[in-house]
Amino acid sequence: MRPKWRGLVYLYILAVVLFILGPVLIIIPQSFSGGDMFSFPPDDFTWKQYEALAEDERIHSSLWLSLSIGAASTCLAGLIGLCAALGIVKGNLPGKNLLESLFLGPLIVPLVTTGIGFLIIFVPLGLVGSPLGIVLAHSIIISPYVVRILIATLRHFDHVQEEAAIVHGADSWYAFRTVVLPQLLPALISGAILAFLVSLDEYTVTIFLAQADTVTIPIRIYQYVAMDINPVVTALASVTVIVSFVLIVLLEKRFKIHKYLEM
Repeated sequence: MRPKWRGLVYLYILAVVLFILGPVLIIIPQSFSGGDMFSFPPDDFTWKQYEALAEDERIHSSLWLSLSIGAASTCLAGLIGLCAALGIVKGNLPGKNLLESLFLGPLIVPLVTTGIGFLIIFVPLGLVGSPLGIVLAHSIIISPYVVRILIATLRHFDHVQEEAAIVHGADSWYAFRTVVLPQLLPALISGAILAFLVSLDEYTVTIFLAQADTVTIPIRIYQYVAMDINPVVTALASVTVIVSFVLIVLLEKRFKIHKYLEM
C-alpha cells in the first residue's frame, strides 16, 4: 500500500475509534465539573460530583440491587447456558440447529417485545416489582452470551482426554467433572462476566418489571438525567466505565476472551 493511502487508512481508523469512544471520552472529564448542569468542556476541575456520589443513598441502594440481580441472574444464566450447550453439542436431540437458534432468540427479539411478554406473564404470578422477577427476566436475556461462547468452545473441544478417561474406567459424570468442566471453565467465566455486564446495563426490559423499591442503576441514571438533570450521574457513569474497562482488561489477560468471541 502506498504511504499516502496508508495515512488515509490510519486517519479513517482513528476517526472510527474516536466516534466509538466519543461518549466515554466526554463523560469522564465532564464528571470533574463543579456545575449543576451538563456542560462541555468543564469550567473547572473538582471532585464535587464524586463526593455527591459517595453520599447519595438512592444510588447506593440501586447499585446494590443491580449488583445482586446481576450476580443471581448470571449464576442462573451460567447453569442454563452450560446445560444448553452440552445438550446441543453432545446430546442426541432432534432439531438441534433449531434449538440453538431458539436459545439465541433473546438477542434477536426486540427487548421492548420481551419486556411486554414478561409483564404479561409475571403480573398473574405477582412477580412484577420483585427482585426475583427481574432476576428471571435478566437470566433469559443474558443466557445467549453464555450459550454462544460455550457452544463454540465445545465444538473446538478435543475429546481425546474425555474418551481416554472413560476407556480407563471413569464414569461419564467423573469424566465430565475432572476433564471436560476444567477445560470449559475459562469460557464459562468469560461468558458469565460478559453476561453480568449486560445485566448491569439492562434497562428496556427492567423498566417494565421495576417498581419504586426495585429501581436498578440504569433506571436511576435515567431518572436523574430526565427528571432533575443531576450531574452526579457523570461520576457514576465514569466509575462504571473505568470498572468495566479494568474488568475486561483483566479478563483478556487471564482468559484471552477474544479467542472465544472469534469462534
